[in-house]
Amino acid sequence: MKKHQFKTTILFKLLLVFSVLFMLPQQTEAQFFKKLVKHAKEKINKEAERRSENRVDKTIDKKFDKAEDKLDGKKTQKDNKGGNSNTNEKANGNSSSSEENNSKETKAKSNKPTVVWSKFDFVPGDTVIFEDGPSADEENGEFPSRWDLYAGSAEIANVNGKNIIMFIDRGGEIVPYLKNSNEDYLPEIFTIEFDVWFEKGQTTANRFFIAFRDKKNQRGKGLGGNFTVYPNGIEFKETDKRYPGTENLGWSNEPVGKWRHISIAYTKGKFKAYMDDTRLINIPHLEGNPWGFTIKSQKGNQYLRNFRIAKGGVKYYDRVLTDGKIIVNGIKFDVNKATLKPESMGPINKIYQLMVKNPELNFSVEGHTDSDGGDETNMTLSKARGKTVMDKLINMGIASNRLKSNGFGESKPIDNNSTPEGKANNRRVEFVKFEGSSSTNSNNSGNNTGLTFNQLDKKTIGAKLESLPESINIPISNNSGIVNGKGTIILYATSDGNLGKMKILDVDKNDNHKLTIKYVTYNYNGSVHSQSNHLEIQGTYTCDLDKGKSENVIYSERDFNLGIQDSKTATLYPGETAILKILK
Repeated sequence: MKKHQFKTTILFKLLLVFSVLFMLPQQTEAQFFKKLVKHAKEKINKEAERRSENRVDKTIDKKFDKAEDKLDGKKTQKDNKGGNSNTNEKANGNSSSSEENNSKETKAKSNKPTVVWSKFDFVPGDTVIFEDGPSADEENGEFPSRWDLYAGSAEIANVNGKNIIMFIDRGGEIVPYLKNSNEDYLPEIFTIEFDVWFEKGQTTANRFFIAFRDKKNQRGKGLGGNFTVYPNGIEFKETDKRYPGTENLGWSNEPVGKWRHISIAYTKGKFKAYMDDTRLINIPHLEGNPWGFTIKSQKGNQYLRNFRIAKGGVKYYDRVLTDGKIIVNGIKFDVNKATLKPESMGPINKIYQLMVKNPELNFSVEGHTDSDGGDETNMTLSKARGKTVMDKLINMGIASNRLKSNGFGESKPIDNNSTPEGKANNRRVEFVKFEGSSSTNSNNSGNNTGLTFNQLDKKTIGAKLESLPESINIPISNNSGIVNGKGTIILYATSDGNLGKMKILDVDKNDNHKLTIKYVTYNYNGSVHSQSNHLEIQGTYTCDLDKGKSENVIYSERDFNLGIQDSKTATLYPGETAILKILK
């Protein structure tokens, strides 16, 4: 109906104009006007068809978005009585106005630590092959030294104390300045990241064009077409999508002026593109081969910064199996600070998912820096960054006894420090696998609060047993090795109702997983009921922590037994009235 009304209205207005033209004294032939009217009708039909298709496409997109939200576990919001609906919010942990009016249960959930960009799944490549910040050493007003000019103009400028690349006058086109730039320098698996600034206003020039070929040195080669970045969305090939919450804005309308972070992942033909925290483009089979990179601005006062091309991408679990650690250079921090940037959540989310799926994995989170700055400053900074990442994982729900942190400054480089790419590879966070528990690690934070075994008195144990999550059994080892070994602290309530603590001193895998512990069981008044600095529990044996023995234990008085499932798997099973919880 709307399509028919639109055609009728426009056609009436055009015929009215043409009738006036017929009455004017002129020599134009009537046949010309007939052709003009016919052309107008055809154009109206095409335009009506196009608008109808767009309306249908938008409806379909909304349906798919809702379906995807349900699959992702997002809550959908129903329209209110006035017919207005809330737009999708960014995945940054903030609650919408309607959510604020929800039940007490929802309000309680909102008090949990929020994770910025919690749905972000982009993971940068392993090795940086081109990077430009630009450097603080670049001279203001000069052309950026790590780029080459194809058209227009660009220069280094300083915005809020940081160097950026500024396109001036009517914009310009620049390409990375690389050796052999006439060859295909994008590998079959690569990622590209950069930030672009859109100033306040609405104009068709308010966009960036990306070509996946070096237009200066790779003419006639590479991938055809433009990848277009607008303030409110991305367009590539036959696909375009808005950033959630900007549906009521024009594509080129930027109401306040903002930076946008763009991430691109290419894996043997599969193409994905993200704006800030949201994936907007997903092409499973991209036709053509990306060779290089060109970025074009059509106007002045548009900025570019934090540009990076990286190659490779091995699954994190495979890296742990082969190397015993995961090296990540995609976790980024503010300059000279331990504050995480939002785009760091992609790799962190992947590490979190890996640890959830593989509960036997424990990681030492270790920060590393490049050689800029003093040794002592870099050492302090790297330790703080390692701890920041560890704390983020703990806040997301990983038990603190599975994590510890450290930092090594610039002392362990994996690349040279003479190029921006080398420095970028050296600025990294490593997740190094370790066995056992980190409960006594002084760098730990969260619920553990750094308590050592000796600091745990009866009152503290009682409070901890109340606050720690419920647990049934405690794994000691599995097919991947020791899960909770030397250093693990376990709090308990015995079958007689006494409270206590024990620390694992050793797990002997060669002796049926014989467990060696030290323990202290307290009376109700806080005095010591029983204790030992060396108590051995044989595999399949039971233990009475009230009497401090692991042989000839009356079954009803057992506090736990060390169960052996096979040659690699051992588990602590609490007695019927006993409680065991790992200190987290």
